[in-house]
Amino acid sequence: MDNQHNPEKDRIGQAFALARAEKPAYADLYPFLETLFLLRAGGKSAARPERFELSAEHARARWEGSFPLLRRWEFPLDTEAAESLLEMIAGSLPEDNVQLKGAHESLSRALANHPEQRTAIWRSFLQHEMEPWEEWLDVAGVDTASLLFLARNCLRPSVELVAEDLLQRFPIPKEWLKGYCPVCGSLPSLLFLEKDGQRNGYCSWCGTSWGLNRLQCCYCDNRFHESLGYLYAEAETHYHIQYCNLCKYYFKLVLTGELLYPPYLPLEEWTTLHLDLLAQRAGFKQPPSPSPVVYGDAPA
Repeated sequence: MDNQHNPEKDRIGQAFALARAEKPAYADLYPFLETLFLLRAGGKSAARPERFELSAEHARARWEGSFPLLRRWEFPLDTEAAESLLEMIAGSLPEDNVQLKGAHESLSRALANHPEQRTAIWRSFLQHEMEPWEEWLDVAGVDTASLLFLARNCLRPSVELVAEDLLQRFPIPKEWLKGYCPVCGSLPSLLFLEKDGQRNGYCSWCGTSWGLNRLQCCYCDNRFHESLGYLYAEAETHYHIQYCNLCKYYFKLVLTGELLYPPYLPLEEWTTLHLDLLAQRAGFKQPPSPSPVVYGDAPA
């Protein structure tokens, strides 16, 4: 896509090399995920979404009112860049992943059959309600989770660029210690604790990281230590599962100060799936992606 050096691609390559050495149990995932992340990094260099217009006064007012800067469906998109990424992903789909291949075929066919509705089709994947799909997509036999995963990965370069532009113009105030992303209002997909004790959230929707209180459930904002706790596996003390006994949701935490390398968080989401199993066996629930404070009880 371009010949310029891309540090993000170097970082991805290093992260996968370490993961292959340290977490061989996920070996089957690495070939496709590495290609996907590299394509996303390249797509980010090429994507040109429109600027989200927001004044400093409006940004300050939104944060003072505990609102994110925009909601998911308001993100400007470069749909041509998304379609280019969709085409490039085709050659990397695992042969035995019938669900993902079916999702790719359905989305590609919908875009080809409804060229006048391409923007609307792409924008529908920013929404929680999917009723318009029936007008464009043949979803019979198509795995919905795979379709969402594929489409949102194609849109991810645009979403990240919009978030980064907003944060360059409006740095996150220190007072923002909400359990949800200050840019898009999503719950963190991962938490990470830095060497100095700073606890942060990572948003897998727009890629934003932000500071959190040391004791705080991101789902229900419970801050009473008596009802907050954590689990960990003895072989991996640099990972914790932080849970809340009030709402019964959990969040995975990476103790980055105990690692010899900075973690690549999009990959950490996948190579910590065994922690999800551990948490769920202990009776805790995986949180949804949209924060209920911002989006109500919306599905992921």
